[in-house]
Amino acid sequence: SRALWCARTCQTRLQSPPATMGDVDLLADSNVCGQTLLRLASRGSAIIAELLRLSRHVPPAFSGEDQRYRLVLCDFSYVRTAETFERRLESTPGAMELDEELRDNTMPMLERFWTLFEAVYKYIRDFQRFLEDLEEGVFIHQTFENLLVNNDGKQLLVEVLYLYGIMLLLMDRELPGPVRERLLISYYRYKGATEVDNADAVFKLWRHSGYEPGKKVPTYYPEEYFGRYTVQQELIVMLIGRLRSDDLYQQTSY
Repeated sequence: SRALWCARTCQTRLQSPPATMGDVDLLADSNVCGQTLLRLASRGSAIIAELLRLSRHVPPAFSGEDQRYRLVLCDFSYVRTAETFERRLESTPGAMELDEELRDNTMPMLERFWTLFEAVYKYIRDFQRFLEDLEEGVFIHQTFENLLVNNDGKQLLVEVLYLYGIMLLLMDRELPGPVRERLLISYYRYKGATEVDNADAVFKLWRHSGYEPGKKVPTYYPEEYFGRYTVQQELIVMLIGRLRSDDLYQQTSY
């Protein structure tokens, strides 16, 4: 799989002779800039592997296969109507018992799903922060332009952004919007709103994009979806330029 290939690529880089940019070894253990990018790429591969694992183990109540719990499930409308939803459960015979049963049976899996959803948000947040640090001169003698003329630098920049795009597309195909929203809101309710970090940011990223497998693709998809959290368009254009003009992985000699 692509995720396994990226993981092996990262491992190979660590074992390969150093690629230099002037006197700078980007992948040296002491090079904070290079190590930050390398860790991001490794994290991206691990996130995709976990996404594929979890997508095969969605509890039937959330996938829609088990309709017994439909009454106690809610999408992101819960954020606006929480009190109304909870009052309805309290006033409906048997609903509270059903809700407690679902919580007891699925909470460990909900924890894993939340960790996955939050991990993707933290991934793009950390990449954005890396680019900001690069622009502000936090990494001495390193700039975005310098990385683009270093073989390892441009490969890693492209891969980190590519992996983020793969996460978004795979998520929509493997865990469609309605399923995501039910999983997220159930965790949010059972855990307690005050105990959940980054809830607003995670909800923003994973609200239903309108895409559902087998149905007509929505207008402006996936542009709007990708635009929820992204990097500067100018940087994306520069990376695309490298992909178009450079032999990024030096394959032409083969």
